[in-house]
Amino acid sequence: MGIKRFVRKGTRTSAVALLAFSLMTTGSFATTNNVKSNTIDQFDGSPEQWENVSHVAFSSSQHLEELKAVQKNGKLYAMVKGPGLGSKGTWYLDIDGNEKTGLSFPYWDNSTGVDVKIENGEILIASDGNWIKTGLATTAFEGSTYEMEVDLSQFSSYANTNLRIAFAQPGSEYLPSPGGLMLVVPPPAGAAFGQDVKISVDGDFTDWDGVEPAASSSDNKTTLYAAQDEANLYVLVKGRMAEFNDIFIDTDRSSDTGYTDAGWPGFGGDWLIENGGLFKSTGAGWNWGPVDGAMIKYAETGSGDNRVIEYKIPFSDINLSKARTITLGLASNDIRVPDTQQNTPLVVPPLPKISVDGHSDEWEGIPAIAGQGKVTSIKAFARNNKIAILAQAESFDEETNLFIDSDNNPETGYQGWEYKRTGADYLVQNGNLYKSTSAGWAWDLIGPIPWVIAEAAQTGQKLLEMEIDLSSYSNAAETMRVALGVGGDYAPALDSEGEYALATGPSGGAITTDGKGDDWANIDQGIKGKGETISLKAAQDAKKVYLLVEGKNVNTQNTFYLDTDANVDTGIKTTSWSNFGPDAKIQYNHLFLLNKKQNDWEDKGPVHAEITSDYALFYFYQDEIGRQEPKPFRITYVGKNAYNLPALGQSPLELTQGINMNQKTVGYEPKENFNVLNNPFMGWVGWADTDKTLVQPHSLVYANITWRELEPEKGKYNWEEIENKFQFEKWKKEGTRINLRFVLDDPGNGPEMDIPDWLYNELIQTEGTDGAGKWYDTPPSVVGKGFSPNYSSPVLIAEHERAIKALAERYNNDQEIAFVQIGSLGHWGEFHNWPEEVSGKFPNLSVSDQYVGHYLKYFTNKMLGMRKPFPIASANKLGLFNDVFGSKGATDTWVDWTVNGWNEIGPYVDNGEDSATVQGASKMPDFWKYAYSGGEFHSGNPMLSLSDSTIMETLRQARVSHTSWMGPSSPASLVKGKDVTDSEQANIDLLHNMMGYHFVLESVRHENKASIGDQLNLSMDWNNKGVAPFYFDWPFAVALEDSQGNIVKKSIQKIESVDIRNWLPGRKSLNVDYSLSKKLKPGRYTVLIAILDPQNNQPGIKLAVDGERPDGWTRLDSITLAR
Repeated sequence: MGIKRFVRKGTRTSAVALLAFSLMTTGSFATTNNVKSNTIDQFDGSPEQWENVSHVAFSSSQHLEELKAVQKNGKLYAMVKGPGLGSKGTWYLDIDGNEKTGLSFPYWDNSTGVDVKIENGEILIASDGNWIKTGLATTAFEGSTYEMEVDLSQFSSYANTNLRIAFAQPGSEYLPSPGGLMLVVPPPAGAAFGQDVKISVDGDFTDWDGVEPAASSSDNKTTLYAAQDEANLYVLVKGRMAEFNDIFIDTDRSSDTGYTDAGWPGFGGDWLIENGGLFKSTGAGWNWGPVDGAMIKYAETGSGDNRVIEYKIPFSDINLSKARTITLGLASNDIRVPDTQQNTPLVVPPLPKISVDGHSDEWEGIPAIAGQGKVTSIKAFARNNKIAILAQAESFDEETNLFIDSDNNPETGYQGWEYKRTGADYLVQNGNLYKSTSAGWAWDLIGPIPWVIAEAAQTGQKLLEMEIDLSSYSNAAETMRVALGVGGDYAPALDSEGEYALATGPSGGAITTDGKGDDWANIDQGIKGKGETISLKAAQDAKKVYLLVEGKNVNTQNTFYLDTDANVDTGIKTTSWSNFGPDAKIQYNHLFLLNKKQNDWEDKGPVHAEITSDYALFYFYQDEIGRQEPKPFRITYVGKNAYNLPALGQSPLELTQGINMNQKTVGYEPKENFNVLNNPFMGWVGWADTDKTLVQPHSLVYANITWRELEPEKGKYNWEEIENKFQFEKWKKEGTRINLRFVLDDPGNGPEMDIPDWLYNELIQTEGTDGAGKWYDTPPSVVGKGFSPNYSSPVLIAEHERAIKALAERYNNDQEIAFVQIGSLGHWGEFHNWPEEVSGKFPNLSVSDQYVGHYLKYFTNKMLGMRKPFPIASANKLGLFNDVFGSKGATDTWVDWTVNGWNEIGPYVDNGEDSATVQGASKMPDFWKYAYSGGEFHSGNPMLSLSDSTIMETLRQARVSHTSWMGPSSPASLVKGKDVTDSEQANIDLLHNMMGYHFVLESVRHENKASIGDQLNLSMDWNNKGVAPFYFDWPFAVALEDSQGNIVKKSIQKIESVDIRNWLPGRKSLNVDYSLSKKLKPGRYTVLIAILDPQNNQPGIKLAVDGERPDGWTRLDSITLAR
């Protein structure tokens, strides 16, 4: 997507009070791992190293198996399965689906608006920050199943909308798992349908088996059933009845017509059936006229309290042309079904029988989902693992894509950018069915499906009807979701907080709250437990304390409490764990120490944090908690604001033993610096023309120069205005470099052009008005408005070369320009004209290569990059940038392009060339090893990718993309406490420390004494803890500092044998020979190291170790020199 400016107003959340909202842990166990030999050569806390060292551990497992929920008949039904449920556990309900109302719980990512809790069957409603008991829910338990039923009409905030539900059992048992999303439970999808019935009117109940009761009398001795087929209404009454039994039918569902004195609210009986006769209401009150010639069938069997009466009433007899939703009730002397003052039950039409013929008649009862732009609406009906679609639009001439979430799980399948929750398992594109093979845009062709386009009843509209049979695929459920895209327009309308539309389907069978789970078999709305086990481990050596959390789906929400002196009387008083007085904690990847005078936590700075989906590793130095050697201490842990290890009320883990390091292999170990380092050519990128302060660490800004502002008059370049706009002088003074992109088409809100008028006129003269380019006008959610020039025009190509030459003459040797992003082509210079039906076809490679060639020819001293891996990018070892970073599907697709080549290159291959060969030539799997991997966050909103619920996916993308920098859609200007919370700032810092390069010198070994004039060998172990190398040939240098703290100038040496561009992520050993100048004087010196910026021969890169001098050189250990 294109670059969009973003302003976000955030709310600051204070640190959660100690263990607020936490639950106990059960099914847990503690272990102590003692090893015979506790001396090792190296330990850095990596998970695979722990079994060889002494440590303590505590583990806990999740046992809940499944949660399902459904809205039916105005009620919420829910079921959870798992061992040991009994009556324990709490249901959490967000009744209105609004995260801003209700009370907040920290367990799930969308549980900030919980309106209702149900505990021990009691209903509690949130009111003014408190819980008010209001009544009882229906609950039942049997074995490992717990069912709950609650009438939604009692909640004033409920409005037939999506609600959310989750369950927690004492013992840190949760469904969904902590850190995930509460289960969304939609209302019935617009229209409900009755079951298919085949009924013979014979007074036998057998053929009604499986049909839900419509209503019962107050004493449950009389039950009313009703159903419809395509031509008839069927009614059966079972139980106790009087001699005269009156069935009233309200066909228009209005009390303005018909008989209203039966006692049911809002009911007006238009028809009466009495003992086999049919009567029509002729006015208010008891006024009925017989219907002659009625074709009613009637049967009666049984006696006493076991009577059965059964009817078949043709629709034609009650003036209906087809099935429709009606309502009815029974009066039999003093018996009322339903009871008076209750609403009469609805009798809904049967399931539609749809054929793909381009006619919409059979779709009448199915609700339409509104679209946007040229897409008017979409209807969807799913049944028996098949789904039928009826769409209406101005036309279907553009690329038409139907996305199907067949398993009702947004975490599987294609992860699109169009909505917050996508998960398309199947795609229908222009009549062909495809199956998703990854989260990116990767599909396997299955084959054609029934697909008919026809004229709609409305003038200027088309209908598209299709049916997709997925019954042979295991990931097809009864509940499905869909979205339709025609060009850049969608139904449902594009929504960054939305999701696919729920397909209408059968209403499902009855749910009986009896503690049995067999009636839930056909309910797909649910989530299964994953049986996660989470473990806490702790170890220490002479210098560091190590904390490791392991488990599936670990996230960034990790809090550790430490009792560093193992003294309950010296820390915070807490009843959360026994015999525990924490005086330190790790939260938000920072170490906090207890200020005993104020009884509050003081932030002492960051610790090492390394977090993946499988583990979270933290370590810090003993001296940071006031210790010079290993001593016993106690540890507890709270993960995802929910898991407690050990269980609340239990004793904490206690670590008594330390790890012994083999000193012969260690040498001097600089102390690692855990701060966020602001280093060149990496990290956050801000807008160069911003008037905001870029408060986050940054070394880069972005300038997108349009041709229109660069050269308003032919041959006259507006350098001064450009450089003033993008504040070149300001950034130079601050030491911030510029990412440069030249743009010919920058979509906006108005119909504007980004090439100069003189060039547009030249294009018209040579290509004609229509051939000069294409004006486009789309909603901002697509691309916006603008002008796409004719990139194939020889005039444009020639003038473009002249402009790039001018830009290069100005900036090719300017050290303030960090990188040049090859733009020029497509919207925002991103090498696409999507949607091409609107913006014109993107040029073939023979044309686009000419534009790229201009950059290669003139920008000889700048590292270049492209939006996509083209063969020319691979051949010239260019960098790449991903401008939809954070979007899982789009980024996985981008990474796949680098590995397997750009799989959409086919339409742009010139005649005579083989598409597969050209795609193969675009592979760039190792591009990041020699040129930058950059990008910006998708949708113009970085916090969509940096929140607690999305950061883990973003970290994964940074690892697989080997990202060095990110922006201008970035958090560079966001202020902690104003725009972002403490937790979000921790996420921002964690990602920043991962991006690019992060050089840690782990150890250095050399002789303690040496002779002047000799060679001193420095054996160094480096660790690049970033995800990318440094891309420039900056020299590594060694020097000496004398006893007064001054650098000895004649000792400075650039080590020619070291090329830091080869320091890929991971460890690297270096042996450096350093010449001890004969001009040195005998004495004690400190060894210094630095990576020098060739522009000024001063240290230019901050190393992630302590010891940095004010001038940027880093102190190591000492050496004595003698003659």
